[in-house]
Amino acid sequence: MECRGPLATSGWLSLLLLLLPPPGHQGRAPRHGLSTQRVQDPPAVHLSNGSGQGPITIMTFDFTKIRKSSSSFELRTWDPEGVIFYGDTNPKDDWFVLGLRDGRSEIQLHNQMAQLTVGAGPRLDDGRWHQVEVKILEDSLVLNVDGEEVLRLRQVSGPLASKPQPIVRIAVGGLLFPVSSLHLPLVPALDGCLRRGNWLDPQAQTSGSAPTSSLRSCTVQSQPGTFFPPGTRAEFNLQGEASASFCLDGLWAQGQKLDMDRALGRSQDIWTHSCPQGPNNGTDTAH
Repeated sequence: MECRGPLATSGWLSLLLLLLPPPGHQGRAPRHGLSTQRVQDPPAVHLSNGSGQGPITIMTFDFTKIRKSSSSFELRTWDPEGVIFYGDTNPKDDWFVLGLRDGRSEIQLHNQMAQLTVGAGPRLDDGRWHQVEVKILEDSLVLNVDGEEVLRLRQVSGPLASKPQPIVRIAVGGLLFPVSSLHLPLVPALDGCLRRGNWLDPQAQTSGSAPTSSLRSCTVQSQPGTFFPPGTRAEFNLQGEASASFCLDGLWAQGQKLDMDRALGRSQDIWTHSCPQGPNNGTDTAH
């Protein structure tokens, strides 16, 4: 005999709720890696602004209100060198830089307790999304990449209350002082994309600038190389080099090999279809 009273109905309802997946996971396949962008996330931002020099955004935080001393984000780049973010309470005495050199994470730190430069972790310049987290645990600074601890620096940080200035600045994609002030200078511009940024404690943030607009779209798939959109150009200062010479096997644009004889303007010293041979000719061969 079947029982269809209130107690039986309640029992079946409880069982059904237990069998249902948690909210937000219905019909969603297990997540593998960091290849997808959640619908509710803001769009990824490009780390280089128009000039490629300064940061794309600057945020300030009140140290007296900070309860979470960590920052995390996801990064995608083919660029082996540049600044991911910079932070300071005083650009002369208390600053921090996380960047890339030779494709690997590099930390430069300068405060009353430590002055150092150290690199660690796997190469991140492979064009894939990587999760990066930097956090302070008591006197230690910890760097995590893709969920694994790759660096722990001890006795490099003091209590937040001991900071000489109550305001900390974070600049994403650039520096707030000259490159020459770094312990080990690098080229700050980083051709990469950043998403899902979580910077210190949002409750303690006092100001923040909107990310600088960039013509580069982070939704476009990319591959290693240098792209020149229509109307763009680049100039190089060869100071210390104005004796530089080289040979090219060929020069291509949009899938077509260019004939130097058809150039609209060129130096008359260029050999258009030949290169000198021999180890002592003073030339470097480039492809």
